[in-house]
Amino acid sequence: MSRRRLLGVSLAGAGGALLGLSGCGTASGSASAGTDHLSLWYWKGALSEKLLATARSSVPGVPGLKVRGAQMPSGEIDSKVRTSLAARAYVPDITVANSDNLATFFPDENEFLDLREFGAEKLRGQYLDWKWKACFTPSGRMIGFPLDAGPTALYYRRDLFQRAGLAYEPDDVAEAVSTWEKFITAGRALKTRGVFLVSNIGNVFQQAMLQSTRQFVDADNRFIGDQPHIRHAWDTAVEILRQGLAARVSDGTPDYNAAMSGSRIATMTTAVWAINGLKDTAPKTSGLWRLTRMPGGPANYGGSYMTLTRYCRDPERAFAFLTWLLSPANQLKSYQESALFPTTPAAYADPAMHQADPFFGGQRPIDVFGPAARNAPVVYFSPYEDTANTPFFQELTNVQTLGKNPEKAWRDAVDGAESALVRVGVS
Repeated sequence: MSRRRLLGVSLAGAGGALLGLSGCGTASGSASAGTDHLSLWYWKGALSEKLLATARSSVPGVPGLKVRGAQMPSGEIDSKVRTSLAARAYVPDITVANSDNLATFFPDENEFLDLREFGAEKLRGQYLDWKWKACFTPSGRMIGFPLDAGPTALYYRRDLFQRAGLAYEPDDVAEAVSTWEKFITAGRALKTRGVFLVSNIGNVFQQAMLQSTRQFVDADNRFIGDQPHIRHAWDTAVEILRQGLAARVSDGTPDYNAAMSGSRIATMTTAVWAINGLKDTAPKTSGLWRLTRMPGGPANYGGSYMTLTRYCRDPERAFAFLTWLLSPANQLKSYQESALFPTTPAAYADPAMHQADPFFGGQRPIDVFGPAARNAPVVYFSPYEDTANTPFFQELTNVQTLGKNPEKAWRDAVDGAESALVRVGVS
């Protein structure tokens, strides 16, 4: 039900405490020691392969610099970085971190270089403000650099909305379902036509949470998952289930694919990166889908950062590589090649991002995702967010699949999160 993964423990618990490790780069532990290039770890699809091919020969504007990428499984890269840091050997000079995992490195922030030392602040105006702010640890060190973003939208079936007597053009739909309560009302009309509003309630819970600036743990390391902003997301999801508006199928399963292809589900509440997956899942529905603003407001779901580890052999030129790879021009190229949504708003004005998409009836996705990216809230993610939110998703699954009482499930989720957090030192 969640795209988020369980967080790893801090480096102090990943192979023994790291004694006295702080300060600037220590080249002897670099995975690139003894080579003519810097090492970069990433997962398939995280970066433009064409740009990486250029960097293998020579990074433009940085004479003599070569960067060689090593592809890792997306679910393993963070643990591999932790293992190499704990061993103080074979540490990548540069690595990619998923948006919901960068914060897991905050307790070990000194294992990464502060990018402000290399002039990062001079580039701040080129990037989305909320994305830039998310690069900083609570102590004020900048250990991440903006890669891509995941602005969200409501994907909806124009034909199914029209058939149910609902508003069906994007601007009209945005107004008609501007709140989650109005979204549920639309779901009741769709239900009369035998169509489900959503695939499952986990997606709704996730998106409603991401519209809040606060999540499960605050900046003072206190659990706040029992507060109204989480309860509102929970109640919204449960109400959709109570009214029979969810298909109760997990995304990516055969049942989900059949429901999407068979016109049984009218909407998706998700991010820009879901476009290609929808096209692959339900190709015969091309031309029937539209995009509009998310009920409840914009949010960001997904995206990544790049970091320089303290073992980086050549930090200044490695930072020059980051600024080249993640410049507005190259973020545009990455979007064209790999659908990595830019964190540089200047790219949004380029004609290449304003092409009509036949799958969405000729609509231009940037017209929806561009404003969503600009207006997403600045969200604080604690290193322990997934430790906290896992019980909530588990209990929502119990409500949806086992029929567990929602109030009992809520209490168990809160209790489970509090217990798990106490074990990692959260009050």
